[in-house]
Amino acid sequence: MPPIDTALIAIMASSIGIASYLLRNGDETDPRRIWRLRRFVSQPPLPFLIFLAAVGIWTAAGFIFSPWSLNRTELGGVPYYFYSYQIWYIVASALLLVCFVSLPVLSFYHQSKTVQDKKASLSMKIISVSWASFGVLTLFQIAAGGLFLPISESIGSVADSLLFMLIAFALREPTILGRIVTSGETVSQAVYSNPSIDTIVLYNTESDRRSLVETFVKDGLATGQDVVCQVTKAEVPFYRAILKGSGLMDSSLGAHSVTIQPIETTIASKAIHSSQTVLVPSERRELVDLDELDLDHCRNIIGTITIPGSVPRTKHVGRIWALNVEGAHAGILDLLQEANPTARVIDLAMQQDAFSSVFNMKHQDILGNRLLLEYEPTSDYEEVVQKFVREFQANGESVAIFTSAGSPIYRQFRDQRNISLFSFSTKTSSPARLSDEQVLLPERDTSLLLDAVDKLLQALSKKRIGIVFDVFTDVILSQGFERAYGVLSSVVEMTESEVASILVLINYGALEPRVLGAVQGLFRSQLRFNFDGPKVIKLQGGRQASSYDEEPLTRVQESSGAIRT
Repeated sequence: MPPIDTALIAIMASSIGIASYLLRNGDETDPRRIWRLRRFVSQPPLPFLIFLAAVGIWTAAGFIFSPWSLNRTELGGVPYYFYSYQIWYIVASALLLVCFVSLPVLSFYHQSKTVQDKKASLSMKIISVSWASFGVLTLFQIAAGGLFLPISESIGSVADSLLFMLIAFALREPTILGRIVTSGETVSQAVYSNPSIDTIVLYNTESDRRSLVETFVKDGLATGQDVVCQVTKAEVPFYRAILKGSGLMDSSLGAHSVTIQPIETTIASKAIHSSQTVLVPSERRELVDLDELDLDHCRNIIGTITIPGSVPRTKHVGRIWALNVEGAHAGILDLLQEANPTARVIDLAMQQDAFSSVFNMKHQDILGNRLLLEYEPTSDYEEVVQKFVREFQANGESVAIFTSAGSPIYRQFRDQRNISLFSFSTKTSSPARLSDEQVLLPERDTSLLLDAVDKLLQALSKKRIGIVFDVFTDVILSQGFERAYGVLSSVVEMTESEVASILVLINYGALEPRVLGAVQGLFRSQLRFNFDGPKVIKLQGGRQASSYDEEPLTRVQESSGAIRT
């Protein structure tokens, strides 16, 4: 019935408006969600009020004037009943649709462009398009009246179902929900929880860093403390823009101040702490953003700032150390934890278990582990490897990749920083260093592969490292199984340590079952990724699952019959 439909449409439109603007204007200065909701209700944004007024006028007009009438028609001897609407009501509905799309829907769509996580951004765009499509479909049902009967009713039901499926598809990954639901909570944990100890905050998006800075500054001023942000010189304008946009740099802040200090200047002058004793009172909040500084700079900064007893204070107020996990050099997180043994680590980037969580594990479960990942080449297995790399980077650990030039893995990582990339190529007959992080190796020279692995492990003998090998399928196919098996077993033996974790990729569809079984015998942890998604075949310590029949590993030969071409 139209009155019920009108009420439901008004409720749905208002709910979408609340969701869109509450997300956009959410204030993270207090961890209590009810408080933030009350603040939104007491100080709603002007566009939201305009949209709410449009919904209210449209709904009231419908209930007051009842601009609809019930009609009956017969098609093929079958009676059909439908509602027709007055032209002014159809025009009003069209105006409401324009208001709906241009205000809450467009606002949510614009927010998607500020999210650097590609999956989260895509999810938000899909949801925006789905919301707009719901509005267009509703207007069509109002304007069409008895047109296209009887198929119009079926078309409407099918379209609604497809749009709900589209939204479900957008939320198939926990990325967007995790950002929306937990981002504010984790920022609050970084700022509010036990402020007497230091906190290390890992981030990888500008939106996370913006939220952290705003929450940190507001809380410091609210608790009667001066606030100091020590950042790289290149990031000073960014911090000023954040604080200016939030109204945190004007003269109405009272007796307390917000200071942005370039780290390079204060370190070079050797006067960070001596200047503090003159310029700041006994208590102040500090945020030190190391961003993407290299290891040596970070070591100097951490060593200087954490000099014990250099600043007299009535009580210790914990610092916040911010680190961009995607640009940070390996070892920086270890430096911070050594200088601050009791510091908490808050992972805003949600990458510290990015790979492990795919297979229901934790990062500790893969440390010192040898993992075999059997993949289907037409699947998105590169994304799984990307998660492996990001997990080690988020934990401040080194990453190395051995692959072939031109491979999907090479194309995925060739432009990324802080990754030691070893690529095999026909364009060189001897090892050649392309950059500080990229080395070119002669194709099919497995002795150089072993030599590179050995030197890499020696250089990082006491540091944790994750190594990806994306070469052994090619080695098996080009040089035969016997030689490839010897090289692979040597690599597994060389990496038998608590600090080295390896991920060996094998295209299981290219190998005969006996060959694949022999490779599997070298690994106590076996994973599989194909169009059905990730699956644990076996984990170190016990068998988990099996989706294929294993064959005996005897009499594996280096004949052409052992390889499926």
